[in-house]
Amino acid sequence: MSTAAARHTGLPYVPQPAPNELLGSWLLRVAQLYGLGLRTLLSRLGTLQPDVAHLPHWFAIDGNSVSLDALSAAARLSQVDLAALAPSGCRPRWPGELGVCDRCLADAADTGQPLTWNRNWMSPLATVCDIHGTWLTPIATRTLAGIRHAGDIARVIQQIAVTQRPDAEAAYASDALWLQDKCAARKITRAPWGQIRPQELIGILDAVAREVVAASGSGADPFGLQADRQQATITSFALALGNGERVGVSLPTQLRNRQWLLARVAHVLRWPPAERACFKSWPAASIKRLASMRNGSAGTLAWICPPAAELVRQQDSLQREFSISPRYFKACSALFDSIR
Repeated sequence: MSTAAARHTGLPYVPQPAPNELLGSWLLRVAQLYGLGLRTLLSRLGTLQPDVAHLPHWFAIDGNSVSLDALSAAARLSQVDLAALAPSGCRPRWPGELGVCDRCLADAADTGQPLTWNRNWMSPLATVCDIHGTWLTPIATRTLAGIRHAGDIARVIQQIAVTQRPDAEAAYASDALWLQDKCAARKITRAPWGQIRPQELIGILDAVAREVVAASGSGADPFGLQADRQQATITSFALALGNGERVGVSLPTQLRNRQWLLARVAHVLRWPPAERACFKSWPAASIKRLASMRNGSAGTLAWICPPAAELVRQQDSLQREFSISPRYFKACSALFDSIR
């Protein structure tokens, strides 16, 4: 059968994607159904983009590597539905660890459903299962890269080392899920201090995360974790949003460290200072840096760190009094020095 014929007549049968299934996961199932490797299937369907020399790993396949138009014709699924299966982009590379809900996979195996990979697990900001509300289990990205066939996912389940979070951390899972959902929104969402776009919220997350790391730096490692935990390696990622924009954020590459950090950032963003279990107040250095945060409104800063918001108010007052002049800079310097 020619490529053109395959594209026009379509495959005789394709399994329907599972809810929130990742595009590459679904393609692995289609390839397995026809007894083909993934690249062979895509080649025969004429779906490989002409400028793609090397097919990315299955979990990174999107409209840049395969033609959704050709795939739509072959699978008789709309391009819109196929595009919704693609992972959110992450540059320059995926974190060293991503998350997987072993309960979701176990539930599918117990009920005889196909084992599929959820596209929501591919975001570096994903730390909690949005179905079970439990912490995702770490899985090395290199382990995912080793999957060649849909059946390999069952082998991955057996390899996953399920490490339960300490009971003290369980309370933070709901905060982490709250922030995770807000960041994944495709339109303006509501935060405690007012409406905000997801890209703005992620920028605020990034700024607060830096201060959480700095404020927790007196412990056994950069996050104040237990001494037997590995050192946290922080990497800058450019995350693609649904509207085509990208936003930068610096996060640990290991999932457990990301969970620890994002849970505390979420706690700060979700609750007012008086109701927080941690970060009710901030060190002087953090107050000064947060005062220079330009990611949000005055209401945002007042929610996160009231002393920083007051510092900004006093700066603005000095600027109105002295304009931008040597007297203004001298007064600002004295103002910052007064923060101890």
